[in-house]
Amino acid sequence: MPAVVFDLGGTHLRCALADDAGAIDRIEKKRIKSFVYGHRPADIWHEVVSSIVGFESSVKSDIPRDAPIVLSFPGPIAHPSRILSAPTLVGEGTSIPDLGSELTELTGRPVHLLNDLSAAAWYISEDVKNNRFMVVTVSSGIGSKIFDRHSFRKVLDDVPYAGEIGHVAVGGVSDAILCDCGGRGHLGAIASGRGIQRFARRMAEQDAPGFARSACVLNFGATANTLTNEDHLVPSAALGDPWALDVIRTCSRPLAKTLLSVVLAAGVEKIIIIGGFALALGEVYLDLIRTELIAACDYEVMTDYVQELVAVGNVKDEACLKGAAIYARSL
Repeated sequence: MPAVVFDLGGTHLRCALADDAGAIDRIEKKRIKSFVYGHRPADIWHEVVSSIVGFESSVKSDIPRDAPIVLSFPGPIAHPSRILSAPTLVGEGTSIPDLGSELTELTGRPVHLLNDLSAAAWYISEDVKNNRFMVVTVSSGIGSKIFDRHSFRKVLDDVPYAGEIGHVAVGGVSDAILCDCGGRGHLGAIASGRGIQRFARRMAEQDAPGFARSACVLNFGATANTLTNEDHLVPSAALGDPWALDVIRTCSRPLAKTLLSVVLAAGVEKIIIIGGFALALGEVYLDLIRTELIAACDYEVMTDYVQELVAVGNVKDEACLKGAAIYARSL
């Protein structure tokens, strides 16, 4: 089915037309307001709505009147299209409008809201041939979705907590830092890129001699207060620095154990890892997760599977936009 498709992130809105085959055209990208820079939630929602309606109006003559709007959204969605929260867009503790109904009223089109990781799973389903696979994002947080070709829904996201593995309390790091949601010891607070950076800074203070010998300091000039993933930890790990790799391994161990539990419970055939932190490290991160999976698995039946269980996804900036188009095709 042709559709008007959108991908809303924390800083940009991507827009496109999707044809019957799920291919996209007329792609536009617009920077939107963010609460990070002090904009009020009401102003952010107004800009999002007006931008979507404006693009729909500009392509109205090029697409059938009954073609839907499909929006990839950065937050949990309750069935059928109710936004539960939008922390990366407007922050926590703010009222959420009925975006779907408002867009339908303004455009006259049916509106489908899709969690952005669900959209990514639809996109990845075009390349991965396994019947049941899981997409896991390792970025500022941790999240996942299971894609099952035998399910009429394909992406198993009919309940809003589906894939919220980042909020499983796993411990694994003493004195676990608070999760952004307020919980303590959550997987996302430990194994996400944000959690790893926080833990690295803590270790830089607690293990000052080891940190001083690391590539983070010697090659890239980090201090305990200025240490970041992008400038210090990731490039050091890519060089094989033992201190940086040990920090990432310590934080990633609970993720490997959680993934193994999901694999055994749901019969997942493949895990595709995406997200800024994981993709920045690439094969280094993949080797580390594989090693931790093997260490966590003491079950003979899994021996022939665990080594090839994980892969890094080939995900570009327009993955969620294209995923929205593929979802529209499935309608």
